[in-house]
Amino acid sequence: MSSESNGRRPDSQEPGPSSGTGTRSSARAPSAWGATRDALAAVHNLEALLRSSNVLYRTIRDLLPELRSSAGVLRETFGRGSATTDALGEASSYGLGRVEELDRLLEATALADEERDDLADRSRTLADELEASADLLALLDRASEPAPTEVRVELVVRGTTRPSTGARGRELALRVDAPSPDCTVDADPYVLGSVLSLLIARVHATGAPCVVVRASCDPALATFQVRAAGPDDAALPESQARVLPAIPPAEAVIRRVAQDIGASIDLGERDGKLALPRHVG
Repeated sequence: MSSESNGRRPDSQEPGPSSGTGTRSSARAPSAWGATRDALAAVHNLEALLRSSNVLYRTIRDLLPELRSSAGVLRETFGRGSATTDALGEASSYGLGRVEELDRLLEATALADEERDDLADRSRTLADELEASADLLALLDRASEPAPTEVRVELVVRGTTRPSTGARGRELALRVDAPSPDCTVDADPYVLGSVLSLLIARVHATGAPCVVVRASCDPALATFQVRAAGPDDAALPESQARVLPAIPPAEAVIRRVAQDIGASIDLGERDGKLALPRHVG
């Protein structure tokens, strides 16, 4: 889900993209990701400028050098891991492809050879894809050095329905079935919440108008299942959430993160299930 709105981040700190393929700096240090987040915000802002009839086109042209600089920041972010052949490489290479598309969008904006609304539509889609790519790098970085704590499973799944506060991503209906009785799990809430959000996005991308998240506990495992809501889920309360697009590298990242945190993952065509040991060691 987007960095502004979702339950993808049950904790308050939002780490950023990986600092490289070798030794990684702490994902929780703002200096490791601040420039990338600023660059993403600039791309999102381009859509608002294009859609506003109060903004003259020459004003947008004047801002293009700054936007090209933002594209350079993103190119550097994704370029660090693009030479690898693992999940990091997939996410980084995809991000680089989106940066190339950003270059083309900025050129089209400079030439004004498309309608403003058409350019704004391209900008919104591209900004969401770039942010989703950066979020994958952030997740991989955090999962490599997680900060586990004892967290209630109900709190994790309820976090996916936190009210949206922005317009990034795509809106969807979400239902949650929390475990009763509740249990706790030793996990990094950011990592666990991020994986759940990726699973939600993946199911939503299949065309499901409403997605359900079910959690259950047994003495050894906490299990989280995400699938399209069906008639049997009608009694569950429904809320609105936002989710970033399910981009192609997400599946490899989900599998890698599950491996890093000692969880098992089962990805079907229209559902996903994560089983996590309740206690480490």
